[in-house]
Amino acid sequence: MAKKNTKKKAQGTLQALSPERFLREKARGLEIGKCYVSKDIRMYGEGHVVVCRLHKTGRVSVAFYLLDVFCLGVKDTFYRLRMDEYEFEHLLRTLLSGESIVECTYDEAHNWVYGAVAFAEEAGIRPHRDFGLTQYMLKEDTDEVPLIEFEFGREGRHFLVCHSNLEASKYVPTLKAHLGENFDVLIGDGRDVFDEDEEDDEEDEEDVFDFSDHPMFKTYGPSTEYSYRHPEYPQVLTLENRWLAPELCDPKNAVRLDDKLIHRILSLPRDSARRDLEALIMFHIGLTCDHLPEEEEFNGVVGTASMLLAEVGNEDSSLDVVLEVLRQSEDFYNYHINDAGEEIFTPTLYKLGQRRLQKLMDFAKEEGLHTYGKYQVFPAVAQIAIQQPERRSEVVEWFREYLQFAVEALPETKSLDSIVAGLMVCDLVNIRAKELLSEIRALFDTGLVDIGCCGRYESVERDILHPSYPPSCNVHLDIYERFAELGKFT
Repeated sequence: MAKKNTKKKAQGTLQALSPERFLREKARGLEIGKCYVSKDIRMYGEGHVVVCRLHKTGRVSVAFYLLDVFCLGVKDTFYRLRMDEYEFEHLLRTLLSGESIVECTYDEAHNWVYGAVAFAEEAGIRPHRDFGLTQYMLKEDTDEVPLIEFEFGREGRHFLVCHSNLEASKYVPTLKAHLGENFDVLIGDGRDVFDEDEEDDEEDEEDVFDFSDHPMFKTYGPSTEYSYRHPEYPQVLTLENRWLAPELCDPKNAVRLDDKLIHRILSLPRDSARRDLEALIMFHIGLTCDHLPEEEEFNGVVGTASMLLAEVGNEDSSLDVVLEVLRQSEDFYNYHINDAGEEIFTPTLYKLGQRRLQKLMDFAKEEGLHTYGKYQVFPAVAQIAIQQPERRSEVVEWFREYLQFAVEALPETKSLDSIVAGLMVCDLVNIRAKELLSEIRALFDTGLVDIGCCGRYESVERDILHPSYPPSCNVHLDIYERFAELGKFT
């Protein structure tokens, strides 16, 4: 629950715990694991390179690089930290569905990535902005890494392949400024951008590459526009157990509470602890819902108090408070929660909301909420089917109702967007929801499911009907284990 892009004055303890700082300072110290490259990267001019780093705990951190080796270099890149091996294998299979990849040496992976970066920079094209972070999953680009001479471009020239003239117009002025006219451009319909009035010749049409079905070129629709109008929140904090505020607001407890403090809190009279935790959360929502702090150190109180409510809270007022956290803006979510949403909310919503499925459904249908706040209810509901198999049919019907709602609501993206749809499908894969395949296909038929999250329908159907890995039960329900797991983000 570290804050992204926190200003220097507000960093303190938080900065030391962020995934970004872990990448910059720790990733290169991890052992290099398996590496992969798209088999046909030279044929199509585009493909992925994947580099893994191994943790002593057996977990895997990984970086993906989408390369355009004909011209643009690193077009996209992202990382995932501390994954279980089966989670990594599932990610690899779903993200690269339909793309043939082969294992390669680290030196080959390194030279593909840095060679593509250097070739693109000759044309004035910088790598994707996130390469500033994912480069730390690679070794430094020095003479210590053996040079492998891969071929970039086509016939010695930069070769830009685009879907449309509009897309080409983003790059052609830069290419001209750096290369003159020593480059080639191909538009998706076969027309050369320098002479659009000329008739296409048959030879050029045969050379057109069709990337129209590639996830990186597909348009899935806009994100949900945040429009939640929050109520008035308490402006004065009154607690029955006054020592709770200084303890939970202490930056040293921002990510992980020690066992003694957890035990002390859980030893309080249950209702008293519940009321105080609810009050702390609502007060701090009010403090930061409209303006994030610029000088105070991050204290983590919203996340830690939400986790503790799972132990002493109820399914009425406490669940309402946690859902109010999830109604807040993207900036609020990034500051208080960031990438710890699964650790904080899946067990909490499971414990508080398992008998309030209608309330969770109503929340899931609300309009104008932040994508990742909205999404948190779905893995919590899925956990009911995993933890309580006797309730599977109830969970399936809950998802059936939402899928039918989503097919109608998705084009307007007021209640959900393509990312929520894609992530929800991942939860349906996890519970092997074969009963819902027709509804899942209808969702994909809208063309508005982010297949970068879940893969194409064909791979989803295969994973549901013929799974090659067990359902993910990697959800810690014990509060001591939950805080210990959260501490791994350091």
